[in-house]
Amino acid sequence: MVDRIMKLDNVAQLLAADAGVAWRELPDYPGFSKGRWRDHARCLIRRCAPEARVIDGRPQWDGRMSEDVVRNVSALDIYRLMEARKFSP
Repeated sequence: MVDRIMKLDNVAQLLAADAGVAWRELPDYPGFSKGRWRDHARCLIRRCAPEARVIDGRPQWDGRMSEDVVRNVSALDIYRLMEARKFSP
C-alpha cells in the first residue's frame, strides 16, 4: 500500500485538463463548475482506487475550510482514473 497524500483539487484539475477544460478559468464562486469536477474525481476514486480514501477538509480557526485530500493514492491509481474518465459518461 502506498501512503501518499494528494489534494482532491489536483485530481480534479488533472481530469478537467484531460477533458480540455482550463481549471483556472472556471469560476471560484459559486463553485458549481469546480465542484462538478471534484464530485467526478470522488466518484472515480471510489470506483478505480478502492484503497484510496478522500478525507474531507476541516474548519480552520478563521472559519474557512481546509482542502479535501486523497490518501493512499499511487501514480497507478491516477493513471486508472484518467483511463476510466475516458469511458465514463
